[in-house]
Amino acid sequence: MKLTITPQMPFNFKKMMNRLIGAQKTQLVHISDDLLCYERIVRFNEAVFYLKVSCKDKVSKQQLICDIQVLRGDLAPEEAEQAVYRIFSLNVNLEEFYEAAGKDKRLDALCRQFNGLRLVTDTDLFESIVKIIIGQQVNLTFAGTLINRLTELAGKTIQIEGRELQIFPEVSEIAALDYSQLRELQFSQRKAEYIIDLARLIADGTVKLDDLWEKTDEEIIQTLLPLRGIGRWTIECLLIFGMGRPDVLPAADIGLRNGIKKTWELDSQPSEEEVRELAKHWLPWRTYVTYYLWESLAKEPAVPQNP
Repeated sequence: MKLTITPQMPFNFKKMMNRLIGAQKTQLVHISDDLLCYERIVRFNEAVFYLKVSCKDKVSKQQLICDIQVLRGDLAPEEAEQAVYRIFSLNVNLEEFYEAAGKDKRLDALCRQFNGLRLVTDTDLFESIVKIIIGQQVNLTFAGTLINRLTELAGKTIQIEGRELQIFPEVSEIAALDYSQLRELQFSQRKAEYIIDLARLIADGTVKLDDLWEKTDEEIIQTLLPLRGIGRWTIECLLIFGMGRPDVLPAADIGLRNGIKKTWELDSQPSEEEVRELAKHWLPWRTYVTYYLWESLAKEPAVPQNP
């Protein structure tokens, strides 16, 4: 299957790929050296498919040429297009964000610097939340190492066009693991428990991640907060990087607070309460202001004490 999609401008594929290279130290996503090609195995609805997106970078517009090979299940062309739209946040109207941000000279400068940068999200919420849990309290490089080890242990590897691509483990594959197997990979005891216990809750139907798509941000927070290992910051990151929600504010995030300190030229890092007060002026685009402030520091989201 092949699709050609012309994103609504502003859209900058290279900036998005460059962000991924810095933020995702895993073998699950492959990005070409020229930042114009993206490859990975995607889970979407009940289908699993190989996705290769090549960007034709023209002066006034960009085109995404999508090559798709279905590996399992059924995938209609409109579903494949929906998956691509979700991954690259193509339904987000950045012009509206830039117009609103333009009323503040600091935000306007950020938008000019990162013009066209959109979220690149996961389509599988289980994969997304497991990766976020793994990233708690560790740096990006070690988090990527742990994700790769988990994938090699419980996932699959397939050959596509002469190269090997990894598939992130399914819920059942992680639910079948013992804590000791993750401890041998340098997972902490707690993280091993958090990840395997979550998989088991999903496998037995206690937790239904697919139901989250129909819930508000606050409803999702209240649904997931009772689960071990999942605090507010973890859920906020899921809302941003797993679901692409445009108005999420991880106010406790150290990276965000440092970005505000730098951009607003403050003497000290603002408190969580001060961030929430300032961010009232960012509605309904708090995710994108946060994302651009993170990017201004060229840093990953920094985990607060209670993730």
